[in-house]
Amino acid sequence: MNPRQTEISYRRAAVQNASSAGLIIILYDLLIEDLREAISAIEKRDIEARSKAIKHCFLVLQQLEGSLDKENGAEAAEYLAKFYAIMRCRILEAHMKASPEILNQQVLRLLDLRQIWQQLDPSNPASADASAASKSPMSAEVANENASWTA
Repeated sequence: MNPRQTEISYRRAAVQNASSAGLIIILYDLLIEDLREAISAIEKRDIEARSKAIKHCFLVLQQLEGSLDKENGAEAAEYLAKFYAIMRCRILEAHMKASPEILNQQVLRLLDLRQIWQQLDPSNPASADASAASKSPMSAEVANENASWTA
């Protein structure tokens, strides 16, 4: 089995055994990986690889947006919908400007949000020890930055 097949098998098993929060974390990991591939492609001036990575980013974002439960998720679902829409705009901007800096900002935002989902994941032993601050759908830093974003 080659390394790519091993990775696919590992991801398939992770998805089958994941909680709802775990599935979101997996999608965030895919999105972060795609953003890093796009950054690398920009640095190598590989337009085709950059476009492929960005296209996959949009597919993952579409999956994340489609998973939102707007009826039961209320405020959190609205926040996440806005977050994903803004992220889509920023990724598109980075693609047009060939800007690794903008993509790096998105990676940092996703890592912050990923950490919150990880604390909420019932299959994560550390989630039981999560502090009250982790109940917010985003950190203060991301909230302040998000307030200044425009879609």
